Amino acid sequence: MFSPTVMADENLKYKLGIGGKSSCFCLSENNVLSSVTREATPKLETNLTAVERWFRCMDTKQEGMITSKELQLAFEIFQGKHFSEAVCKFVVRIFDLDKSGGVDIKEFETLYYYIKIWLKAFNNFDKDGKGFLTEPELDYALRQLDINFSPNFIKFLITRNNPSAKVISLDQYIITCIQIQKFTEEFKSRDPDFTGIININYEGFLEMVLSCL
Repeated sequence: MFSPTVMADENLKYKLGIGGKSSCFCLSENNVLSSVTREATPKLETNLTAVERWFRCMDTKQEGMITSKELQLAFEIFQGKHFSEAVCKFVVRIFDLDKSGGVDIKEFETLYYYIKIWLKAFNNFDKDGKGFLTEPELDYALRQLDINFSPNFIKFLITRNNPSAKVISLDQYIITCIQIQKFTEEFKSRDPDFTGIININYEGFLEMVLSCL
């Protein structure tokens, strides 16, 4: 007898074409996912874009939006790693621009774009596939995204949640990327000449911070 969670996992795998022996799943421009080996995979609708395919398969309740639970399930299936519920709630809250409680197809298109970029940078340096990056690996991954920080700030990014931490997990890495992206956008909006310096009062500072949380 299958639990609802197991059945949901299997249904989602089937919809996305994961059957038999499969390995090394990754987001792709032309396919919902690519795998090194694949057996007995069902035919997917070819008139849908990759974004639409992902969205339809993740929207398990067919409500027209993806909840944090559905996002968590998809992350864990396709990356094979645990993603905390808190992280997925944070991701949905940031990308849920209309505050509907979930991510609709337009919002998901933006999320999909960034997740692809962030995962590619992470996976390039997570050589052992354990889902963690060391300080040098995080530095290299962020540099792939044209983000250059000092060694001390890289260390801060890893240790801010756990002072004794030596590595950053995939879900914490994604949160970090989202926060960096949001704060950078807010900073740039106040630095039209790209000087790298802004003058801001206390309320302006709070507005910038709170809009990114």
